[in-house]
Amino acid sequence: MDIVQPAGGERRANDDYRSRNDELFARCIRLRELLADLRAKVDAGEVDDFSEVALRRTERELEDVTLEIMTANYGLVRRYVAMFTSKCNEHSEDFESAGKVGLLWAISSYDPSRGPFSSWAFKPIQREVLRAVRDADHPNLNPGDFEKRPVILAATQAFSAQFGTDAPYDYADIARRAGTTEAQVRRVLDAPRLDSLHAPSGNSGDEETPWAERLADPSPSVEDEVLLRFDLRTVSDHGLPGLDARERYVLTRRFGLDGEPEEPLHLIGDRLGLSREGVRQIQQKALAKLRGPIAEVA
Repeated sequence: MDIVQPAGGERRANDDYRSRNDELFARCIRLRELLADLRAKVDAGEVDDFSEVALRRTERELEDVTLEIMTANYGLVRRYVAMFTSKCNEHSEDFESAGKVGLLWAISSYDPSRGPFSSWAFKPIQREVLRAVRDADHPNLNPGDFEKRPVILAATQAFSAQFGTDAPYDYADIARRAGTTEAQVRRVLDAPRLDSLHAPSGNSGDEETPWAERLADPSPSVEDEVLLRFDLRTVSDHGLPGLDARERYVLTRRFGLDGEPEEPLHLIGDRLGLSREGVRQIQQKALAKLRGPIAEVA
């Protein structure tokens, strides 16, 4: 059987894409190494005006090359998000923002010796986009059930094709076809519908009160925990240096760590080219990173 080879133009485009990525990541790695050396000098107190200027310049250059890599590889995000969206999908922007977060994770962790970047980036992009899809379209499924949902639906279609669409589901048979448990099949196929928390509760005498106002969460949010337990100086001195430039920017603007007024997610997103949900995800990951270094000095 003949093997179909890419057309000349497509082959050249693929080669150009790989060469461009190789060049950008080589620059990125050099800048990270330089930045690590400069930050080590700062931490050791071996810093002068020249080192401070070099540190800030290197941080800006790393941000610039990261943006170049994002731009060069953004097609990976678009192609994966297209599996879940259409032109009129109201969640397209959030799914793409989630894909950007996955792409950033891939860029920060990529090792060129492990193969092409497009293969490396697939899993982080998939993870973040699937999480956003589940939150938007299937919030009633836990992550494990949502991951198995496609194969369960495929097995259900095969069952209906064999026994007819009017035949009642045999959950054990579908579970065998899908390679899952019968309990998972039941949870996916019979998932309860979740009403909006902003809809009226419907209880007698309280018809106009939304569920969101009646279900108070007694536990502090991650943001409250960080800001209540640690003063801003501790966060700035011991937490922020461990974050990448984008994470530091989001937390600094979100919580006013530079002395300026706190900003809402959507304003920060406008500057970064992200949706509100995309900024929120970066914020959550950055706050999770802060817990370790801050707890050590608490």
